[in-house]
Amino acid sequence: MAQMVNKSVRTIFLSSGGLLGDSVLHSLLQNKTLEVVGVVRSRRVMLKNAGFLRGAIAFFARCGVVYTVYIWLITTFAEFLGFFTGTGSITARARRSGIPVCHTKNVNGPKGLAFIDGLTADLLIIAHFDQRLDAPLCSGPSRRCVNIHPSILPHYRGIDPVFQTMRKRDTHFGVSIHAVSPEIDAGPVLHQVGLRPSPASSVLGLTLDLVQVGVHALASVDLHALPALLEATVAEDSYHSWPTRRQTLELYQAGGKLISLQDARLFWRKWECPFISPREHIDISLIRDDSRPPGNMRREAPTLHHAPHL
Repeated sequence: MAQMVNKSVRTIFLSSGGLLGDSVLHSLLQNKTLEVVGVVRSRRVMLKNAGFLRGAIAFFARCGVVYTVYIWLITTFAEFLGFFTGTGSITARARRSGIPVCHTKNVNGPKGLAFIDGLTADLLIIAHFDQRLDAPLCSGPSRRCVNIHPSILPHYRGIDPVFQTMRKRDTHFGVSIHAVSPEIDAGPVLHQVGLRPSPASSVLGLTLDLVQVGVHALASVDLHALPALLEATVAEDSYHSWPTRRQTLELYQAGGKLISLQDARLFWRKWECPFISPREHIDISLIRDDSRPPGNMRREAPTLHHAPHL
């Protein structure tokens, strides 16, 4: 596959922060082909135009106490600890590296657009971001935009795809790198990697591993093809919004779990250790034919995968 880019590609990272966002930012900063020149941190809570309290109430009403506490732990709580531990806060990590940060509830508004345009970036990378990008941000003659989405698209578009995959007892997990379009998770798929986790994997642990695999897979993406590819979109499958109380119950009834005791170490550990455990992930297989459903994926020979040190 074509190499992604030459050195020093000016990159802006967009995320909702927390453990997931911070792990991706850490890996992007280690990538010698990218120069992270800005970070956009979403401050939205459920509703686009609502304040924190109103958004939190709406979130709790839909998702229930269990999922609300889970999201609070991996975002707000993790970011608070991150200012002391060095892990979990993209704001703290960016500022330590001298990278400007824009906090916004609407990246498509004047504040977000001015921030991104002012940095003259070549590339926008999105991971764990709860806002839709309008056309002015998605495309352009000199700027490209990709999303790291932890599912085998077009399946499980939307929010928390690992949660939905586990809830439906699906065994086909993976990560997709796709060009961003105004429709959520509907841009053309550029690269996919499938994973087979152990039954002990949690939603948090597996999502962290998948986005890390996605970061390392960026090197296999030909970004120069993006402008032409944006004319097409992947076939749409079901879109999932924030999980409901009932769906969280179904997740546990299916044998899944949001977070495990083993995940507790993530709140204070550094990201320097290997992220993917060979015990948890038996093989990684490149998907060569994106038109086939997951049940018919053509695989390379299974290999035991050891993630590089981050």
